[in-house]
Formats: sequence, structure tokens, C-alpha cells
Amino acid sequence: MALPIKVGLNIVWPRSELLVEFAQLAESLGFESVWSGEHVCLPARPDWWELYPTAQMAKAAGEHFDEDMVAFKPDSAFLDPMTVLAHIAGATSRIRLGIGIYLLALRDPILVARTIASLDVLSGGRLDMATGLGWTADEYTFTNNQWETRGRRTNEMIRCLRTLFAEEFPEFHGEFFDFPKIGFQPKPVQQPRLPIHIGGATPAAARRAAALGDGWYGSGARNVDDIVRDELRKAGREHDESFQFSAITLKGPLTRKELDQMAREGLHRVVVTPWPDTKVGEVGPEGLSQLEAYAKAIGINN
Repeated sequence: MALPIKVGLNIVWPRSELLVEFAQLAESLGFESVWSGEHVCLPARPDWWELYPTAQMAKAAGEHFDEDMVAFKPDSAFLDPMTVLAHIAGATSRIRLGIGIYLLALRDPILVARTIASLDVLSGGRLDMATGLGWTADEYTFTNNQWETRGRRTNEMIRCLRTLFAEEFPEFHGEFFDFPKIGFQPKPVQQPRLPIHIGGATPAAARRAAALGDGWYGSGARNVDDIVRDELRKAGREHDESFQFSAITLKGPLTRKELDQMAREGLHRVVVTPWPDTKVGEVGPEGLSQLEAYAKAIGINN
């Protein structure tokens, strides 16, 4: 029986020199997409991990959590996701290319729009982008951005991108970004527009997804789907069938039963990390056979 949900592959875990090989194998096996994500600059201090969302949830629940339980470190090899997906795009032809989570608020809209549009054009219209605010103020401080305005800046960034991608001679006047009519070509290939998914498990993130997003992307926190659906209803989008719910899991290979349950709960896509007891950038050649065995186990081609 065919899988009732789209399955993407977390491409952040394999070693950099193997990225193309993993992406090509994922494409040949029938994975719907590969997803890259980012941290730009984490602080190298002993308490860096304490604000990590899972650590915060464990603390609130009185459960044990320590630094070794985070799937990355401040010096983990996070490659720029746009560069990663451009590298993969030239070596594949069908598999979709996803970025999640991309920290738009750290960037300039015209420059990042140029990169996004270029990647969509060169990949033949295969790009999905999920954006969120991140969880550490340090990445904002280190890149000379304000943590306090991150929500408003992200909202305006998304609106600015939409304008740049849609209008022949885009013009924008906002709180953070302001420019007169400019030439901006090429536009993304995808129509009616390039998908922008919104990450985050807060009420503000749910409102952002309903107001500005083509989908929600996150870790599958409890009840977040219901919160987003409630905001979609308030925004008059409860019948918008194009809105996609996507979840990423880092806990190792999900079973077919778990994937079926996620589909019943209304998820459209799950991004899997099918290598247990590993962290960012650690998966070597042995992971290729594990990926193939996992695809067979869940019946991804059936």
C-alpha cells in the first residue's frame, strides 16, 4: 500500500562530501524531498544549550536533559542551506529541495530574494522554504540584528519577498525595508508562488502561518496543528487545501505505523532522520545502506 504522506529526508546529518550521493539515492528511492537547515553562529559557552526548546520543555516537565542530548554542538558543521541545495539541484532532477528552518530575519530581503529566485530557477521550480525566528538571541546579536523585533521583521520580510517575486517592478515601503520601483528578474519558476512555510510552536507563529504562509513546518509539538488550524479559521482560510502541514523528526527512523498515524492526524509531509544515535554532519557511507533499508521498511515505493 502506498504511503499516505509525503516523506522528506533530513540532509543535514550526512557528511558534506556525501551530500550529493545521499540526495541522488533519496531521489531514486522515491523520497519526495530533501531538507537542509541552519544555525549561523551559536555561542561557544558552557550554557549554550539551556535555551534549546527541548531542554526548556524538559525543565518545565521536571525531566532530565543535558547538552549531550542536543543533536548538534556550537562547532557542528552547518553548511549554508542555499549552497547545499544548489549543490544538490545540479545533481538531481525530480526531488524537491527544502530549507527548514531558514532565519529570514538575519538577512536583507533583496539579497536573499535574489538567492531564492536563482535557486528556484536553476532547480526547475523545486524549492520550498520554511522560515522561523530561531531560539537563541545570540545569533541575532552576532549578526548585528535585533532579537526584540524579530517577529515584525520576519513578517515584513515575507511580505517583501512576495512583492519582489510577484510584481514586474517591485516597490516596498515598510518599517524595516524601503525601496522605490526596482528591476528584479528572474522571478521564481513556481506559480502561483514559491511555497513559504512558517515554523514555530507559539501562538504568534500560528498567526504568522495563517496570515502569511503556504504551510506550517515544525517538530510536531503537541496541539500545534490545532492552534494553526484555529488561526486559519480566523483568517478565513480553513478550506485552503493548498496549505501544507509538515513535521521534522530527529529521533531516528519512524515506523510505517507512525507515518500512517501522522497522516491520519492531518500532516501532509514528514521529514525523517533515519540514522539513530547520530548528530549533525556525522553520517558516513554506512548511512546509505541504512537509508535504502529504511525506504524498503516503510514501503516508500509501494
